[in-house]
Amino acid sequence: MKLARASSRARLRLERRLFLKALGLGLSAPVAYQVVRAARAQDVGRPKRFMLFYMPHGAPPEHFNPVGSGTDFTLADSGVSILGPLEPYKSLVNVYQGFMYPGAQTHEGIVKFLSNSRVDNNDDTTERTTIEHFIGNEMGTRTLALGAVAQRQWGQDFDAKLMWDGQAVVPQKSPLVAYDEVFGGIGADPGAGDNDARGELQQSLLALTEAELESLHGELSGLTREQSKLQTHLESLRDLKSGGSHQISCTSAPSLPAVEALRPLASGQPDEWFYAESNFPAILAAQLEVAAASLVCNARPVVAVQPLYANCDIDFGFMGSSGPHHNGLSHTSPQISGGVANMEAREPFAKAQRWFLEMLTEHVIQRLLVEDPADPAHTVLDNTIILLVSEIGEGQWHTSETQEILAGAPPGIMSYMPIVTIGGGGGALKTGQILNYHDVSKPIGEGDREAGELWLTLARAMGSSTMSFGGASQLVTEALT
Repeated sequence: MKLARASSRARLRLERRLFLKALGLGLSAPVAYQVVRAARAQDVGRPKRFMLFYMPHGAPPEHFNPVGSGTDFTLADSGVSILGPLEPYKSLVNVYQGFMYPGAQTHEGIVKFLSNSRVDNNDDTTERTTIEHFIGNEMGTRTLALGAVAQRQWGQDFDAKLMWDGQAVVPQKSPLVAYDEVFGGIGADPGAGDNDARGELQQSLLALTEAELESLHGELSGLTREQSKLQTHLESLRDLKSGGSHQISCTSAPSLPAVEALRPLASGQPDEWFYAESNFPAILAAQLEVAAASLVCNARPVVAVQPLYANCDIDFGFMGSSGPHHNGLSHTSPQISGGVANMEAREPFAKAQRWFLEMLTEHVIQRLLVEDPADPAHTVLDNTIILLVSEIGEGQWHTSETQEILAGAPPGIMSYMPIVTIGGGGGALKTGQILNYHDVSKPIGEGDREAGELWLTLARAMGSSTMSFGGASQLVTEALT
């Protein structure tokens, strides 16, 4: 213990020296901080991306749960099969069961479940950071937060506060603005990069002379014997100064059909247009394509897409399930017919939830099945983690932990929190498996692991060296390679 403390103090002293060295070279304090952050992070070899995708109002388990266990399972044989669109990519899918959201109750859990925060259930003011922004911060990049009717027209209220970076994050409502912000500078002078931390770090380091880069390299060598992300970055900057390639893999702005289809409809419209229910499907398609292109181009390696908000009652008749999504669809109860579960009772809700997976598959997953320009031996999906989540488990019972739902003679159907990952995380995730940690011998709420342990595991898979997240400190080791 004393040795560990001494090592920690020595590292802090070296980090302070590196910070002061960066300041002495004329870098701003925020950029100097990014230098230290990059130096802490060990180089993971393959390029990594992360995406959060939110699906509101949970899922009926009889139409969601995979059939099988371990590595022997199918996603396409459970009623409507909400996860069915992922079946072709099953080798890169993990389904996580037996996790709970500590302290969360009903839809109010939206403000805390992604941060594993211990705040009161109605607390939407205490600072916290959700996993997608934590990962972005650890990578030194600004998370691209996108929304599709992600709040009510009058503003962001409690039900819409899904993402947090200290304070609640308001996602960008317009795919047109998001597209221009992400891709508007591609092909321009490298000095006209975006304002995120990673871009500012690169542009500041580009301004240094070779002697100054060598000086910074020398200071860094005392911090760690292992190759760090900053060392790799400094080497790539030397290549860039001598004519090497830019970190962004696209040489021109991508053409995105859903964005171009939306452009003539949305251009010049007031803010209210982007919160109109009738525009939701088109906005979501465009936002998903912006997210996918951001990942492929490595323009924003961390993205998040928030369709709708908790308690949203948008009519899903546009895709065939007429009725308000919250009160009309998610609140339908499991029913019994002939002593067994009536699978037709909640088909409309299940089809609505499957639609989210179909949109994710069409506009994101299929677009990531391309050669990664920075790692030609793998696809972008191989190097990405897509995290699919919802703020509750079962829609009618509003569960925040594993529960048995009776929809016929016992035993009932087990309802888990809908948590799925798609993608290999640059080889960091062991995929193609169902991981179930529920202990049936314990009372409700005590037989599950905290979701924060999984969020911590994903952060580590993305290259973070953090030892805890939201109070959780145990890793889901079976998910890691």
